[in-house]
Amino acid sequence: MKFLKTREENIEENYLELHYDVVDSETAAVLERLRPALKYIEGTTDGKRVTHPLSAIFYFETVDRKTFGYTKDTCIEVKETLQGIIDDHKDAGFVRISKSCIVNLYKIKRLQGDLNMRTLIYLKNDECLVMNRGYRAEFYEALKNLQGRKKNETN
Repeated sequence: MKFLKTREENIEENYLELHYDVVDSETAAVLERLRPALKYIEGTTDGKRVTHPLSAIFYFETVDRKTFGYTKDTCIEVKETLQGIIDDHKDAGFVRISKSCIVNLYKIKRLQGDLNMRTLIYLKNDECLVMNRGYRAEFYEALKNLQGRKKNETN
């Protein structure tokens, strides 16, 4: 199987194309590896039912017993609980950072230490979330696993 990787400037969204004649074991393994990134979540926005790819969600937050997912420019209300989202989609890069918030590790721009042992998480959409210190170990473990996975993918 050939693997071609091309950097394109100014594209709106990253994309992958897979060309095949027959789905053999190698192709099936590639598709299985991509499956977590191709998951979708349903919710409502302005009373309308919408579906968003999980990869577009920056973070989920619970406010007044309602759970909201935030994309670059949209907020959707979802029926799942935060724990349900983590249980179902941990392999898609979601990790808890506070009692009421989980973040997509793939959407983090940078981390910064703060007073009281908290960590500020700056996202790629320029929002800032606060990670409580009780969730640091779990967060850094998930980040370490993600970095290990990325190193294995590039080798």
